[in-house]
Amino acid sequence: MKKHGGDIYTAKELLQTDELLDFSANINPFGVSASVRRAIEDSVQNLVHYPDPYCRKLREALARYHRVNPEHIVCGNGGADIIFRFVRASSPSSAIVPVPTFSEYGEALEECGCKINYFEMQKPFQLTEALVQEISDGDYDFLALCNPNNPTGSLIETGLLYKILDTAKRKKITVLLDECFLDMSGDEYSMIAKINSYPNLFILKSMTKLYAVPGLRLGYGICADSDMVERVRTTGQPWPVSTLANAAGCAALKDEKYRRQFIEFLQQERQYLYNGLRRLGFRVWEPHANYVFFQAQGCGDLDKRLLKNRILLRHCDNYQGLDADYYRAAVRTHGENEYFLSCLQEIVGERSAF
Repeated sequence: MKKHGGDIYTAKELLQTDELLDFSANINPFGVSASVRRAIEDSVQNLVHYPDPYCRKLREALARYHRVNPEHIVCGNGGADIIFRFVRASSPSSAIVPVPTFSEYGEALEECGCKINYFEMQKPFQLTEALVQEISDGDYDFLALCNPNNPTGSLIETGLLYKILDTAKRKKITVLLDECFLDMSGDEYSMIAKINSYPNLFILKSMTKLYAVPGLRLGYGICADSDMVERVRTTGQPWPVSTLANAAGCAALKDEKYRRQFIEFLQQERQYLYNGLRRLGFRVWEPHANYVFFQAQGCGDLDKRLLKNRILLRHCDNYQGLDADYYRAAVRTHGENEYFLSCLQEIVGERSAF
């Protein structure tokens, strides 16, 4: 398993403390909502039964929320579970994955013995027409995209995304489009409303980040090809979504107040963190998710330097195509973001420049 953010357990062993500020995992700092907590507590009595293998109530709730047919939705044990299930169900032989991006796409493809072209995006790591040309000229049957991208937080320009999807449809290329962070950007960028126009498109979603439930594991996929949805559902272990996760997901989708308050907070606070990092002299990418991607040129140990302040920072050195001086910082509360920036200020003061 490759390194990911949010490994507080290793950090606690290393630092011998439970008092950590985790900027390495981009989770809603509001924490689990009261309605989700109640739903989990109320569903404990149902643990004597197996979970619904079809996730009927959750799929119906998701279908209402996204305005799609329930048979176009498949649920799983987090977004990563859905990625592996979908790749196995697709059985691709030749894939193209623009990098840097989330490592699980490549891991799932490698597990299936698929040949992968890691298509390196040139700085500033933004997709261009070059990808359209590559998939048009190449011999691929699978494409993985992340919008907004992880770790850069960059959105794919809408016109370009349509060109990519149109080309993939013409070439009969299966497309995995990861929209797990798109809830932080705006529904107008989502392709969910277009799934009937692209039956080869499979959209990945997760409830982990927005609803602060990474320990619960709850993700889902949306696709107009109901046969593909069924293949994904029957691939892998049975009962991937627990009784508690089913109940929590249904409750979260009803909590419009929690969702609205977080989005309003996020829009203001990520701009504050973005501006603060820029003032300190870092190269910073404009954020469209709940994290900020930046480069501390010439400083490949920024994450280690911050440990003395009990701060965990996501080092992006294990992302394909990135060097050791790239980092991703989650957007946390205003006070925590202030403290993070002040600690970075001290480090910047110890060095001539980045």
